[in-house]
Amino acid sequence: MIWLAAALLLAAGTYAVCWWGAGIILHPPAMSPMWIFPEQFGLRYEKIAFKTRDGLELRGWFIPSTTGDARTLLMCHGWGDNKGELLKQTYFLNENGGFNLLYFDFRSHGESEGRITTIGGLETIDFDAAVDWLRANRPEFSRSVGVFGVSMGAAVTIASLPKHPDLRCAVVESPFSNYRTVIKRWAWNHFKLPYYPLVALTLHILRSRVKDPEIDSFNPVEAAPKASPRPLFVIGGANDRLMTPEDVTKVFSAAREPKQLWIVPDAWHAKCREASGMEYDTRVIGFFTRNLPP
Repeated sequence: MIWLAAALLLAAGTYAVCWWGAGIILHPPAMSPMWIFPEQFGLRYEKIAFKTRDGLELRGWFIPSTTGDARTLLMCHGWGDNKGELLKQTYFLNENGGFNLLYFDFRSHGESEGRITTIGGLETIDFDAAVDWLRANRPEFSRSVGVFGVSMGAAVTIASLPKHPDLRCAVVESPFSNYRTVIKRWAWNHFKLPYYPLVALTLHILRSRVKDPEIDSFNPVEAAPKASPRPLFVIGGANDRLMTPEDVTKVFSAAREPKQLWIVPDAWHAKCREASGMEYDTRVIGFFTRNLPP
């Protein structure tokens, strides 16, 4: 009976660890606070809010072009970040590029409603709602729209492009190719947890807690070819241990032309602009300028 008790204790402990792991996915442990706002950069903006089809209110900012340009970029942040963190890295697209910028917080991030984040599965619903808001409320700025996404936002962008053929092009930095792979790598990088049985059980628990048996089948690399013929600019960091250069290259390889790839030397995860400086601004502004009709 001692062995049975020990086995039951081990099983209970394993389940508890995996429940905790699923909770980390749903509730990022290092959630960024809202402390960055457009006025800190001298930017005019409008606070906006819109509902998703599953009833959540998302909040964002619309930053108009300083030159009267009608071209607009939809801005998608990463897991655990928010629109302010992304603004800090990308307001050059308005200041120097002249584009209208639409920032929003994904569910359970920043100022938006929501109890959980799923690193892409449910966040595609949020992406759809942002596109719908732009079409309904700024039709004059919805005819020439590109997308900028980083990390989770990059994966959501790639997965969402096939549903929105009117979106003209996208820049995606540090996208992951496969949901299960990135969870596996994150668990190993942080805790040295093996996929079997711990990560596999964690994903099983995640499906149960989200009440969606397909939530971990989110697979941007399968969506990448369907973005064609929209131009895609894929950016990765050479030192990224989460979305590795090999993983980023898988997304690029799966996509069809027109496409371009830039692996930034010495760049860590979602830090490609920090590593490359003005070259980053020049390349990204140039890509959108070439591929978004005025």
